[in-house]
Amino acid sequence: MKEMTISAVCTDALRGMDLSAVEAALPGRAERARRFRQESDRLLCLGAGYLMMQAVGIRRESDLRLGEHGKPYAPGFPAFSISHSGIWCILASGDHRLIGADLEAVNRAHLDAAPAVYTPAELDWMAEDPLVRFFRLWTWKESVMKATGLGMSLEPGRFEVLPFARGESLRLFGRNWYAAGGSLGGYVFSVCADEPIGPLRWVGYPLP
Repeated sequence: MKEMTISAVCTDALRGMDLSAVEAALPGRAERARRFRQESDRLLCLGAGYLMMQAVGIRRESDLRLGEHGKPYAPGFPAFSISHSGIWCILASGDHRLIGADLEAVNRAHLDAAPAVYTPAELDWMAEDPLVRFFRLWTWKESVMKATGLGMSLEPGRFEVLPFARGESLRLFGRNWYAAGGSLGGYVFSVCADEPIGPLRWVGYPLP
């Protein structure tokens, strides 16, 4: 098993930080952040850049590449995956070859989407605790979609993640995929990798 680190920063912390170093090192991300109308979205966009610099060691935009479906990666640096929702941005990183992460704010309004994205067996499993299990299933699926590098081109209804509910690996595209996860206040998160995942190590930014 390989350890995975979950680095996290919230909008309240970002609001009080000088993010000029992020804007200077990652001008493309800074420009993308400026296009958001909501302050929270701008902060989370810059927060992702901040975590890439602090947790992964990226120092300039040329360190980064984009996969065919838009997933960022950095040759020569640890594998990583970013997700943000609500007030939180997280980045999962480690020595795994492929990593995916997803974080979602728990919100009952999304439950109606379940039949469109889950298999009949997943819907049966979800029925025992609909609110929590909806987001557990979704973050499992989204983390797999990110880990594979396919993103939304891999439709969530096309594969089933119930092996994760049994503590087993998922066989997909000729690989075994492994998952871990938990909660962060009113949020659910999951991580996925193509190698077994050891204990998750949490780091909150900015460091004291």
